[in-house]
Order: sequence, then C-alpha cells, then structure tokens
Amino acid sequence: MTSHRSTAPIEVARIGPDPKSEIGQEITDPTDGGDLRRPLKLSAADLAELQWTAGEGSPSMSRHARIVLLRHDGRSLTDIAKILGIDRATTRRWLLRFERDGMRGLVHASTGKARKRRFDDTVHDAIARVAMASPAEAGEEFAHWSLRRLRNHILRRGIVREISVEGLRQCLRGLPLPEQYWRRDAEVSTTLSDELRYGLEMLANTARAEVARRARIVLARKGGLSEAEVASALGVGRSCVRRWLQRFERHGILGLQTARRPSHPLVFTQEVRAAIARYARRSAAEFGLPSNRWSLRGLRSVLVRQRVVRKISIQHLRRILHEAGVSLHGEPLSLAPVAQLRSPALG
Repeated sequence: MTSHRSTAPIEVARIGPDPKSEIGQEITDPTDGGDLRRPLKLSAADLAELQWTAGEGSPSMSRHARIVLLRHDGRSLTDIAKILGIDRATTRRWLLRFERDGMRGLVHASTGKARKRRFDDTVHDAIARVAMASPAEAGEEFAHWSLRRLRNHILRRGIVREISVEGLRQCLRGLPLPEQYWRRDAEVSTTLSDELRYGLEMLANTARAEVARRARIVLARKGGLSEAEVASALGVGRSCVRRWLQRFERHGILGLQTARRPSHPLVFTQEVRAAIARYARRSAAEFGLPSNRWSLRGLRSVLVRQRVVRKISIQHLRRILHEAGVSLHGEPLSLAPVAQLRSPALG
C-alpha cells in the first residue's frame, strides 16, 4: 500500500491548562501512578500508513508502528511497554523519533546494512577441520576435545587471534562432531588399587570437610559418574571437580591433602593499641564524621586515613577496644588533643 505522509506537523492532544505543551513534556496522571506523555493526534494518511505497517511490515517496523498507534489510542507509556513486552524507555524513544522524523524515524538505523562477519569462511573451515579430527592428530596429549581445549589450541596455532568459548560454540553449531573425539565424559577410568580406594574412603569418612569432599570427588568419578554428575551431586563446580581430579592424577592422595597456607595475623604493638583507644575516646565529629559517636567501620576508616594502622579487620578492632575497656556506645570522652593522637608506629 502506498500513501503520502502529510506535511502538516503532528499535533498533540491537549490535556491540562497549558495549550503549548508538546509530546516531549510529561505530566502526572494520578490514575496511572507515574509520568505520562500526551496522546498523539494523527492525520488520516499517517493513521492509514501506520495501520498498514503494523500489519504488513517487518517485525521491528510493525512493533514501532504499534507503539505509535497505541499512543494515538490514549495508552500510557507504561501500558504500551507492558502490551508489547518492551522497556518504557524504548517506547519513549520511538515516539520521539516518530514526532521528529515521521515514518522515516521508525526505521532502525541498521536496516539494510550487512552485519560484519567476524570470521570469514576460511577461518570457519580451519576451525571445523581441527574440531572434526582427533586431538592426537593435532599434536595434543589428551584424547577428547572440549570447547576450552579447542579454543586454546586454535589460539596457540594462530588460526584466530581472539575468540570466546561462546563464539567458538557458535562456529561449531550444526557440525556433526565425532563422538569419539568429543565425549570426554565417556572416558571413565576405574583403575583404583585396593590400597588407593581404601585410603580415599578413609579420607571421605574421617578427614576435615574440604578434604573429605575432594576424596568423594575422586571416588565418584572413578565410580563412573561424569564430571557434571559429580559436580551436581557434591554441590561444586565442574572446574573444581576437574582441578582435584588432575591433582589426584599427578600427586595421588597427597595431592588432596593440601596443607593450609599459614596465616600471618597482623601484630599490633602496645603503642598502636593505645593509639587506637585514644582515637576511640575522641568525638567522631572531630574527624569529619556526621555524628559524635563512632561506628566500628567509621573508626577503622579514620585509623587507616590517619596512618595509625595500615589495615585492620572489624573483628580485630572490636577485640582491641574490648581489651582496652572502650565502649563506642557511651558518650565520647575528650582526653587528648587531636595532635597527640598519631601512632608512634607509623609516624
């Protein structure tokens, strides 16, 4: 259907006392609970063209035309957004484009433009040839591909400079990938000696929680479950399952019993502790805080800013204050001028 758009400017139905209000301005409708734009008044030619576009146009043009038609019928922006399943800001944007440019404003800027292809057919073919062959033919030591393994391989070979796992998945979509090269979960080794199995079962039943879970991962995987099934059963990620299986293959049971890294708690000298107590007895307002009373977080931020300490946890700060007999809930005491509060530890 061909129609000629009227050259007359689009009028806006007038609501309220201001006869000069435009569609770009907003009013509040108490029945809708939010800001609404005034409904459009369309010429007969515009209305006919919009109705035709809504029924016969492309999906995007049809949706844009329906936005304008619904607004012409007096619908609020919120109602239009709900009816069409779009965002309210999207509704407003297309109404403004229609007001400014007419039907031409409802055409998406990218319409008619070809999308840039990230990889050409040569690259797609090269990726497909690697994915269809065995990892051994590609010089890899493992027997089955995964998306991450294939991605690392093609990056290392320089087939592509960069590609995400999801991008690689899209490249491989529709390819009949050989199951013998891709069904990694089908490769389940059950070769556990009686001694190893006994040791793993002992760990699973008697060790601390994280070590017991690692032992159960190995036992479940060696028992025939896939990585995904093990992860689901034990409530961990597949990467966690894979990591501890690899540790077990390299180091045996000892690989599951990683010693905890020794922690090095911060040691605060008596001078630093005394300085913390002196700050806590001051008024918080003297250091720019909105209240006279301290909070633990507020006190910690001031201690760090004044270089009394480099860092301290909330729990440790609470413990030091408790040992010093300082309560942050009482009235702040004024014992010393601020200039005397700096800690001798940090200068």
